[in-house]
Amino acid sequence: MNRNNQQGYLKCSDCGANLRYKYTHQNPDNHYFSCGNNRDKLCSKTHHIRVDVLERLILNAIDNTVCFARDFEDDFVKIVVSERYKQIQLAQKQNRKKLAALYKREQELDILFAKIYEDNALGNLPDEQYHKLLGKYQDEHTALKEQVRYMEAVVNEEDANEMDVNNFLKVVHKYTRINQLTPAILREFIHHIVVHHRELVGKETVQKVAIHFNFIGEVNLPTYEERPRLLKSFGKEKREQTA
Repeated sequence: MNRNNQQGYLKCSDCGANLRYKYTHQNPDNHYFSCGNNRDKLCSKTHHIRVDVLERLILNAIDNTVCFARDFEDDFVKIVVSERYKQIQLAQKQNRKKLAALYKREQELDILFAKIYEDNALGNLPDEQYHKLLGKYQDEHTALKEQVRYMEAVVNEEDANEMDVNNFLKVVHKYTRINQLTPAILREFIHHIVVHHRELVGKETVQKVAIHFNFIGEVNLPTYEERPRLLKSFGKEKREQTA
């Protein structure tokens, strides 16, 4: 599908900027997205993710959600409501902590600006070193301002997209399986996608991609492969045998 259709949905987890679609001239087959602010030095990380990997993740997430919601509608509603509450509580805690850290670093930079200015004025810091440090701190301060602005908006934002499981189920009931990712499918199911930067966990490189659906937000559901086990754990196997 057209990569530009995905572009507007993808958000950087650190600064909130849109991820931009790119490819390398040396390797035209290397299609990927990366943070729009990284090139302008307003974000310290690229959040690089390949297009084919992202498309596979989105398609699998939508298809799994549709299948689970159709097969286990009552349990789907319970999971969504419970997950939404937990996510809101966790997100509020994490976002406030992150914002506090950004405010603290702003204060530290103000102190550093004052210190190098004073050291330079007193002749304790050569002009060349002063200008080098000044440029470094100014770049960090500019990037920090962008991050603070984004986090303040996140923390203060009211949830304009109120959870509405019933409306989401109306969309679900239009489909049996989702076999192809199209612009129409994206519009119907996806609100936005937050792409995190890769990190090393133990010996493995992990990259989190948080998919936020229309009406219900982000939700963690059992995979398609786990559903046979749920037939028994949810009691549906017994109900089917006695029906």
